[in-house]
Amino acid sequence: MTNQTVVGESLPSVDNTDEKKGIWASILHDVKSSTKKAPTTKSLVVLGDNESGRTTLVAKLQGNEDPKRGAGLEYHYIDIKDDDRDDTPKLGVWILDGDIVCSSPLLKFAIKSDTVENTVLVLVASMTQPWSLLSTLKKWVTLIDEHIERLKIDSTCLREMRDRLQYDFQHYTEPNDSSIMTASSSSSATIKNGTSTGRIPNSLSSISIASTTTPINININEDQIVLPLPDGVLTKSFGIPIIVVITKCDVMPTLEKENDYKDEQFDFMQYHLRKFCLEYGAALFYTSVKEKKNIDKLYRYIIHKCYGYSFHSPAAIVERDSIFIPAGWDNPKKAEILLENLHRLKSTDNYSDVFVKPVVRRPLQRDNETVTAEDDQEFLSRLQLTLNRAASPGRNDENSTPVLTRNAMTSGVSSGMGSQTPSMAGRPRNQPNVTPGGTSTAANEGALANFFNSLLTRKSGGPVTPTTANSPATQRQSKQFALPPRPSITR
Repeated sequence: MTNQTVVGESLPSVDNTDEKKGIWASILHDVKSSTKKAPTTKSLVVLGDNESGRTTLVAKLQGNEDPKRGAGLEYHYIDIKDDDRDDTPKLGVWILDGDIVCSSPLLKFAIKSDTVENTVLVLVASMTQPWSLLSTLKKWVTLIDEHIERLKIDSTCLREMRDRLQYDFQHYTEPNDSSIMTASSSSSATIKNGTSTGRIPNSLSSISIASTTTPINININEDQIVLPLPDGVLTKSFGIPIIVVITKCDVMPTLEKENDYKDEQFDFMQYHLRKFCLEYGAALFYTSVKEKKNIDKLYRYIIHKCYGYSFHSPAAIVERDSIFIPAGWDNPKKAEILLENLHRLKSTDNYSDVFVKPVVRRPLQRDNETVTAEDDQEFLSRLQLTLNRAASPGRNDENSTPVLTRNAMTSGVSSGMGSQTPSMAGRPRNQPNVTPGGTSTAANEGALANFFNSLLTRKSGGPVTPTTANSPATQRQSKQFALPPRPSITR
């Protein structure tokens, strides 16, 4: 009996040990299963023209106040802020060059066939050039379309990507009900913990809040039903989530003053941007790094699209410079409400006719202009021809005097004509018109010789007696001045 009692008392101790082991094992299993498994292959591809603010925008998303601009293909990363995780996941960010010719061959490094499912596209355009917003966006989506065709993705995989994006778009629910928020917390936690079964859509813009009663456990083959779409919605879908970001929206007041834009023009712009986003299933952000508008919201929305973190910000369309329209919220009927504010414009008007690029009135940039100097000999020949025309004799102008005649008279006066009487200095010098063949060379040389001889005689022959205007010396001197000079010789 004693042995039986001992044995009977020892058996419960063994059972208690096994039970304790089972409890610890279940606790460790729960802790392991509750660890968030954020994919490390998620990437963000940013495309846009030069001076559109791509690098500055990414720097703000990183929390960096000193952005470093690069060229070609840039790579950055964004730390995912999560207090529940010890290891911080990093979101890779590719920034392509603003020149589409340079970006085309580099796109293969950012978007590959094995990573395209884990990619989110960000198309950036600047509000400083509203006339080129649509053309810029269409240019970059055309590049993406051509690149995806070159990747030769399996048709089944591409169809699944488009179905996931369409399901995600159609099942968006506005997060304006607290009951939806509370009920969706468990479902979003289930998705982030990685414990759900079946194929979960990679883009989770609405799944975390689509159900109000039960946790989400979607199987793509059973519950993910693709519904018909309205006209103009997802007609050009790539199967890749797209976010359209309009930067530098703080310049809208400046556009009103300088370009005389009104609310009607801005509504027309928003209408066409929303139509573009509906075609590709994209979200729309109006941002301003300078005024810090929608930057934090954009960060949370990107993390939500990449990793499925909860996002509870509703659409915002009241303030024209901080528009936010998440993917799935908009539809053609909502966009057409903007047309009610159009009085002078029509929805069918061409965008480029409404927003015309103004004429730039800045000074021309001559940095790259090549200036060719004139040949020295050509310049001198042209200058000589001009001087010869000015000094050629035979002009009918009575006041015109050959150049050499003036020079001779000036030299004569400065050398020895200080004794001329005031009456002689004030007499007009009437010179007869001289033709090229009217005076011989010998007469000119003789006149000049007599003039200089008279100067030498006065300087060496003692004091010069004053003469009157009627004296023979004065008449002879006046006659000498009236003679034409030696004609100029053209070499």
